[in-house]
Amino acid sequence: MTDTRTTGAPSAEAIPESEVAGLSAKTLAHVIHYRRKTYVTKPSEGYALLKRVRTLLRDGTTDLVPLVHRDGFVWLAVGPSIPIAIDEVESDAGHDDKHTLKRLGLD
Repeated sequence: MTDTRTTGAPSAEAIPESEVAGLSAKTLAHVIHYRRKTYVTKPSEGYALLKRVRTLLRDGTTDLVPLVHRDGFVWLAVGPSIPIAIDEVESDAGHDDKHTLKRLGLD
């Protein structure tokens, strides 16, 4: 196996803070599409689900995964043969975060 890291090699150039400040790529929620249902979650729950889904798909296994969403709690069977989609939601164009959260029912 070859180590792709090289000692002393310059790292990728960092984005200047002034450019980062102008970016609005902040995830406010996750929308999970699963078996004709849609679940809306806060980022913490969405990232936890996403992490577990990635692990299960990488390992090729199926398991029940808990999901806390705006309307309660549900167990989702997740595995390679079960379709699931997870979307990240950012602020609506021209609106603040509060407006987007209210639209999603997460306020």
